[in-house]
Formats: sequence, C-alpha cells, structure tokens
Amino acid sequence: MPSRFKPSFQDKPGMNPRLISNTVYLREKFRDLVHLVHFHWPLVLSVMTGIFAAVYTLDPLPPHRVRLATGQAGSSLDTLGQKFKVHFARHGITLDLVNTNGAFENVELLRTGKVDAAFSLGGMINEEGSALRLLGAVEYQPIWVFYRGLNADDVFPGDFFKSRTLSINIPGSSTRSMSEKILALHGVQMEGNPHLIELNTSESVAALREKRIDGMFLVAAVDAPNIRHLLEDPDIQILDLVYAETYRTRMRFLEIVTLPRGGLDAARDLPPRPRRMVAATASLLTTNAMHGSVQHLFLDAIQRIDQEGHSFFKRTGGFPARIEGDLPLSHVAERHYTRGPPLLGDHLPFWLADLLVQVGVVTFGLAAIAYPLSKVLPRSRIMAAKEKMDDLYDELRNLDRDLRKQRTPQELTQILARWESLERDLQKMRLPSGTQAYHGQLRIAFNAVREKISKRQPQLQLYRPPSA
Repeated sequence: MPSRFKPSFQDKPGMNPRLISNTVYLREKFRDLVHLVHFHWPLVLSVMTGIFAAVYTLDPLPPHRVRLATGQAGSSLDTLGQKFKVHFARHGITLDLVNTNGAFENVELLRTGKVDAAFSLGGMINEEGSALRLLGAVEYQPIWVFYRGLNADDVFPGDFFKSRTLSINIPGSSTRSMSEKILALHGVQMEGNPHLIELNTSESVAALREKRIDGMFLVAAVDAPNIRHLLEDPDIQILDLVYAETYRTRMRFLEIVTLPRGGLDAARDLPPRPRRMVAATASLLTTNAMHGSVQHLFLDAIQRIDQEGHSFFKRTGGFPARIEGDLPLSHVAERHYTRGPPLLGDHLPFWLADLLVQVGVVTFGLAAIAYPLSKVLPRSRIMAAKEKMDDLYDELRNLDRDLRKQRTPQELTQILARWESLERDLQKMRLPSGTQAYHGQLRIAFNAVREKISKRQPQLQLYRPPSA
C-alpha cells in the first residue's frame, strides 16, 4: 500500500546539507516549544508571569520631572541644587528645586512623599527603620562663625560666645542644629538668652552687615553667595575655631578642615590668617521608590561636580562617597559603590545604560532557567509522543480483536471506519527525533491489521445496506 506521508523537503535534490540540518533542528525546537505550551501550560503561565513581573519591576522609562528639597533660598545647598538642575537638563529631565527652612524640613517632605530626594547633613537625621535611603555624601559644608570688630583670635571662645549678640538661624535649619551643639559645649545657656537671635540666613547676613548683630553662625560651602556678601565688608571676620579638635571628638560626624590664608580671595588676602574649621558632610537622601536610573543620574552629577572642582575642601577618594550613618544605602547606591556606575553610562543615555544592565541580569537569570528546560523539553516531548503511540496501539489491538469476532458486513464496515480514524490520528502526529523506530513498529502493526481487513473486503461487495 503506498505511504500517505508527504515527501519531506530534505528529500529534494540540491538542498544544502548544513541548511537541512539547521532547519530540522530549529523545527524540532519549535515543536518542543509548542508541545510545552500545549501540555504544560501551568508551567508556561508561571514563567510568563515571572517575566512580566521582572519587566514591570525594571520600569524602563524614568520620570520627566524630579523634585529635590534643598534648603533656604540663596544657601549653599540651594546653589548646589542649581548645579544638579543643569546636569539633569542635559539628560532631558526637569529637576524642580524646593526651598525649605533646612535639613529637618527636607526629611519631612521626603518622608511624606512631597519630594523625591533631599539634602541633609551628617549627624542631624536619625531615621532608623524608616523607608528613607542614603545615596551618599555630596560635599563638605564648613561651619562658619562670622563676627564684626577687632580680631578675636586671642579671646577665649566661651567668653566670645557669651558676650556677643549672635544669630543662630531658625529652628529646623542645619545652622541652628550645629550652633546649638557648639554653644552647649561652651556652657552657653540657650533658652531665654537675649544674646541669641533667631534669623534665617539672608536676614542674618543683612543684620550683620547693617551692624544690628555682632556675629552669626552659618553652615555653607566656600562658594556660597552669602559668604561673598559677608566678606565684601572689610570689618567682618572669620573666627578661628581653636576648639576644632574638641568639636570633632564630641561630634564624630564632623571633619576638621583648614581654610588657608588667601583661600577665599588671594588678591585681598582673605582670610589674612589660616582658619581652623569643622565641616559637616552634606548627603543626599531618597527612597527605594525613586527610579534606579534617576538615582544613577544623581550619583553621576555628584561625581562630575566634584571632578569639575566646585568643592573647595577635597576628600580622599572624592565624592560621592558611602558614609556610615543611621540610614542604609539604597540598592542602587550599594551597587554603585560595589561595582561602579553602569558600564555603558559614558556612551548611551543614562536610562538606557541602566536598563541594559538590569535586562542583562534578568536575561542571565532566565537563561539559567531556560538551559535545563532545553534539556528536559525534548525528553518530555518524546515521552508524550510514545504515550500517544501506545494509546493508538491499544486501540489498534482492540480493533484487531473485534476483527477476529466479526461476523457481518455491517461489523466489518464499522471496523474499517475505526481503522481509518486511527490512521488519521497517526498521520497527524509530529514525531520528535528519537521516536522514528517506535513509530515504524506501530506502522507495521497498522499495515498488518489493514491487510487483514482487505482480505475480508469481498464480503462488502456482496453486502447491500437495508433500504430506509
């Protein structure tokens, strides 16, 4: 009996053997995949759910606007925020700067979701167990004490602070927090002290220039506009903090720095003598809800600002830097300090470089799953094909038993129809590699039963179906 199988394309003359081999391989893998989807759809559904969850977690498109809480208008952190804004604009993101009374308000805005990131100072924030995360240190912020009058280098600091009218800034500001700690070390009574005035930064600068107060505390970077405004008056001087070592010992978050002679203005010899100072570390806070690409952009901005020399007081290793504190690093910052910035960050848009790195991680994980599956799927398909052929063989054996019991033409007609139905099922089967021999044995059994039916077909020629 002629075979009903259509000739395969690899039987055609002139076909490239390698092309045939590759095509057959790909066809087999595709059939393995179809079999997996058809017979193991719960597993497929679980894997697809995992992939979609991973893609959703990646969140490939960063926001177009980001809000950063800085500090009082005109402060050094507000000036630093302007530099960040320029850097973000180069990458197509608008950075909205939110002015506040200081670090405490910054943290409150970040905690309540009213901003996406915020500046703070080391030693001021204790948010253990909160959702806030640290991106890293940004720069040193020196603590200045400006005063009007004669040189006070020989004056005992305690007497200096107790005898002059000083602005200690407003509650919630970083300047207020630092000034209170320093004054407390010198035994200065804070509550109800008429010599301690609450003025914000701009009001303090104006009051000192207008001789309404004797001095003021200020936490600010060297290049802050308020520093320049104060030193335009030749009668205003910078206090040498002779107790800097003591401050550093009592407040471990401070660093000792020295402002060299002429460091502010060599032409005017400002300051005329080196000044001992202490500096707090300005840091950048966020939450894990911030897009990873935006976190990388903040870290890149800190590094570029530091490399461009905007920071007067340098740190060994530069900025950004991981610092020990009450807040843990964000996941992105942890990866940045451990592995460095995205490898393609200098050649691709920041969000695309970060996305490719994350996709690479997910792809590696999926590959780790796909590789063992690639070994299991063919075996699973072979087992399923053999199971199907076993079912056909059982049906064929039952048909052969009924053929031996057949007595009437009607029964033979039914047996022939059943055989043809089984034959169609066999024809429809897609055979994976490794089942050809098994299929050949089944084909022999099919042909043998068909031959038995053929020997009895003369009965059908004499058979006349009853009229309706």
